Amino acid sequence: MLRPDFPVWGRFLDKYAGTILQIYYDVRVGNAGTQLGEIDQKMANMYRAVTAKRIDALIEYDNEVWIVEVAAGPGLRAIGQLATYHALYAQDPKIPKPTLAYLVCDTLDPDLKTALDLYSMRLLQV
Repeated sequence: MLRPDFPVWGRFLDKYAGTILQIYYDVRVGNAGTQLGEIDQKMANMYRAVTAKRIDALIEYDNEVWIVEVAAGPGLRAIGQLATYHALYAQDPKIPKPTLAYLVCDTLDPDLKTALDLYSMRLLQV
């Protein structure tokens, strides 16, 4: 999550924090660096840490998990990131509950809302 996104995240927490069981930040997903060959394990770990894709927030509720991308003024990049995080998390879910993808933002271009709907991703404007 970038510094300009913090106020959006704060408004989200003010409104929705009541039923959250746990929030995990910068959750690494994907297989970055799995084909590193014969290199030192310490270097391999550092490479994975730097190149991993990171979910802004993973929110656990009683019956589901939310993969959350937070963006003050989201563009195409935010939609692509959220779709990618959702796909990668599905390959190796850390919490065995149904998963939903959410974009949390303050404003949204109508074309991006169309893309969210197409990919069954959800929107929370705060």
